Amino acid sequence: MDGTILSEGEKRYIPDSAVEAVHKLQQNGHLCFINSGRSWSEINDNIIDLGFDGFVCGCGTFINYHGKPLLADELPMELADAIYADLHSYKLEWLLEGQHAIYYSTLPYRTHIGDFYKEYHTLFPDHCVDYPPETRGLHFDKFCICVTPESDLSGFMDKYKDRLTFIDRGNGFYEVVPVGHSKATGIQFLMDYFDIPLEDTIAIGDSNNDLPMLEFAGLSIGMQKSDADVLSTVDYVTDTVENDGIYKAMKHFHLI
Repeated sequence: MDGTILSEGEKRYIPDSAVEAVHKLQQNGHLCFINSGRSWSEINDNIIDLGFDGFVCGCGTFINYHGKPLLADELPMELADAIYADLHSYKLEWLLEGQHAIYYSTLPYRTHIGDFYKEYHTLFPDHCVDYPPETRGLHFDKFCICVTPESDLSGFMDKYKDRLTFIDRGNGFYEVVPVGHSKATGIQFLMDYFDIPLEDTIAIGDSNNDLPMLEFAGLSIGMQKSDADVLSTVDYVTDTVENDGIYKAMKHFHLI
């Protein structure tokens, strides 16, 4: 979503051309889904109101179609509690992402998570909740971590290597997803649900957390200012989101 259909930087907006492309695709019989690392609680109403057919959220942990949940996989509570305790014992900064809330720490942030804290408490004031280290019983699908000089990241990763997938976003920032879930598994779920062959799927993205879906889909499209790994992976590179990249790509492939 960010950097693909939603512009990045200080002024964030969705180009009218992208909305027009989505609606024309739907008129031509195509299904259009947002496939995001964001959890359902992090999807703005202005995105929901655009009229997409559905959403794949939390890197494939939550999927809905026209407002109907098709898949909702939370971390098992025993595992969630263990992770929450270990985030503190391994001295990692974190945010937890769920279907109904975004959880932050009551401890002060020193890393990039603090930027998210400020932004999300402004964007989603009703969904953001702060909790102290001793809290247990939180419901979440995935989470993000940032490394501090005191962090034992390798110890944490080694302990959960069989249960969690770590997506390195750079600069000590990681998205963490339950093993068996990704943006690619989200596409596979929808392929099975709608009986759609792989060759009829298209994925569009810009960052390295999009790589699983870009490598999986029948056709992959990268935005012009994508991460280097994305640009070397995709079948086609379109313009930036600000320069009508979505619309131009759909026109290029004669889908609208």
